[in-house]
Amino acid sequence: MRKIVLIFLLLSVYVSGGLKAQNFVSTETQKRNVIIEEYTGKHCSWCPEGQMTANAIAKNNPGKVFLMNIHAGPFSPTTFPNLNTDDGTTMVEDYGVTAYPAGFVNRTSTYEIAREQWSSYTLQQLQQEAECNIDGQVIINPTTREAAITVEIYYTANSNASFNYLTIAMIQDSIWGDQDGGFANPEQYINGEYCHLHIMRDIITSTWGDEISPTTAGTLITKTYNYTIPEMIGDPNGVEVVLDNISFVAYVSESDDGIQTCPVLNVNELITVIDNNDEIKPLVHKVYQKSTISCSDSKTLVTNVVNAGKQEITSILIKVSTESNADEFLWEGNIPSFHEIMIESEMDFPIGENDVKIEILEVNGEEYNMTKTSEVISEEWTEVDMSAQEETFNIEIMQDKYGNQIRWFVLSSDYDVLASGGPYQMLSEPGTELRQETVVVKDGDCVKFVITDAAGNGICCNNGDGYYRILNSKGDVVLDGSGDFGAEAFHLLSMRYDGNDDGDDEDDDEGVEEENILNLAKIYPNPTQNELYIECEGMKEISIMTVGGQLVNKNIVDDNSFVLDMQKCAPGVYFLRIKTEESNFVKKVVRAN
Repeated sequence: MRKIVLIFLLLSVYVSGGLKAQNFVSTETQKRNVIIEEYTGKHCSWCPEGQMTANAIAKNNPGKVFLMNIHAGPFSPTTFPNLNTDDGTTMVEDYGVTAYPAGFVNRTSTYEIAREQWSSYTLQQLQQEAECNIDGQVIINPTTREAAITVEIYYTANSNASFNYLTIAMIQDSIWGDQDGGFANPEQYINGEYCHLHIMRDIITSTWGDEISPTTAGTLITKTYNYTIPEMIGDPNGVEVVLDNISFVAYVSESDDGIQTCPVLNVNELITVIDNNDEIKPLVHKVYQKSTISCSDSKTLVTNVVNAGKQEITSILIKVSTESNADEFLWEGNIPSFHEIMIESEMDFPIGENDVKIEILEVNGEEYNMTKTSEVISEEWTEVDMSAQEETFNIEIMQDKYGNQIRWFVLSSDYDVLASGGPYQMLSEPGTELRQETVVVKDGDCVKFVITDAAGNGICCNNGDGYYRILNSKGDVVLDGSGDFGAEAFHLLSMRYDGNDDGDDEDDDEGVEEENILNLAKIYPNPTQNELYIECEGMKEISIMTVGGQLVNKNIVDDNSFVLDMQKCAPGVYFLRIKTEESNFVKKVVRAN
């Protein structure tokens, strides 16, 4: 069992009127979250594909992307289930939406954009620092259906407008009914019926948001609302509003352009608690993988726990398990009633989609029983050998005719843009033209290369036989991608420098001569069935790689000895890579049967 100690702090920030308590919102500078507003309808046969696109974007950016499906317009009949709302109708009319499914990503465009472009727009927004952060809570009385809503907005930078606009929307999941073309989205189409998700049911503020100010760095704004949740929404053929299936999303828009408020500066889901007067009631609000780019099996899982009870929570024992792994984590700290804490737990997840079960076993030292399931995606990466600790790589983009539809990025582990390119000039006829750029990377970097096509058909085929490649400083190809990638392709690259500058790749696997390794380190027993004991002065990092260069396990070390568990490795030959304060070297090791 691992012990995690996190203290929940109630911070105070200075506002022009004096000191105010900030209970929920972070005061740290953060990257923007994203809201995708999808205009859709039950009689729109293409709309399930749009919903599937948005679902994938949210899944790939857990905790950062929020979805809101708005049913209104010519494809939204009032037959059961009637998902139309007055706010939705107003939004469609003000926007002038004509093509379905239509999408707006943080309202950064003045017109609706096709689903093939949502990913590119989302990626651009996630890279930007937000001017403000948003958080808050909703406490629902299940008897009266009264919701007490508190929203906090903290400005970490000055907004470009003196007045911004706060919008709070109520979203409902799991509404079952008909949907034209529903079979195109098999995750929501079950036994001939469609499960409608992320449905906008009401806007608690005015449709385009309530005016807020001041909008300068260091300002904390707190807004409160009392809202009665209707039992039914829609006339005729209304749909029941099930309290367990609703959530509240708050977002801040920069300015009013005379039609709607835009762009969205930041968005977040509010903590929602149904008050049942329980003394002890922890709720797992949501579980998601920490949004970082990682070239490792080790992933950080974030579990948001809400104290929905009357009594303060000071400790929680959580068990996290997958099909192949399980661990327990003890959190100690302080969660006041109706507040939330994030518990981070680190575990290894094999490449692919991993079902995860989170169990609360104990609260305040007493036995408790609660379970929630989630999913963690562990992406495959490629090991790239470097000729120096810092190296310039060349990026080749062979565009097709429609270069104006191409964008690409190289992102660091925290989503900073290291290099980018496009859109390029459109050619007069089908064909190709080579575009060349460079990016500088360092030893130990994990970078993500992403290329997108706004039309969703790649850079190929009838428009020209395009491709993308990344080459090292010697001209060797380290990434070779086909232009037939559809709307988007991405690759993770793990950069490593082994200290050998002579360019002789034959020695790279061995690192140094065997007798010199023995002088530097003791590695025993080799072969081994279980533990591998490693003794070496000044060790900083120990990694296990397959003979093909695939990273199996990496350990950060600050000691002269380490015990490596080889039981998770399949029997065979591996490379053990040791980084010390003064050198790096590689040694062959064997996991015996």
